[in-house]
Amino acid sequence: MPAKAPPFRLYFEIIFLENYSRLEPHQKKAIDKAVKLLAANPRHPSLNVHKAKNVRAKYSTGGNDVFIAYATRNLRLTFEYGREPGMVAIRNCGPHDKCEKKM
Repeated sequence: MPAKAPPFRLYFEIIFLENYSRLEPHQKKAIDKAVKLLAANPRHPSLNVHKAKNVRAKYSTGGNDVFIAYATRNLRLTFEYGREPGMVAIRNCGPHDKCEKKM
């Protein structure tokens, strides 16, 4: 059986940190849980990860795709694979409509 891959290193973009600071405590808790799942396994089924349309990644060495993950039914976070192997750059978080507009 193959060994489990180590968790991804996380890099938080400024817009993520700004929007995270504005969330309610229960929303922060949901985002925290999603971030932990993302670090351990970006393909975790409860995240419902899918590609964002018409958005290019900032760090093209990780690919040109930006992804959307669900924290709750209404909360999202966006991320991309970072400039180094094993790195995930978390771009934004917040309610569904606002998070996806500010990618």
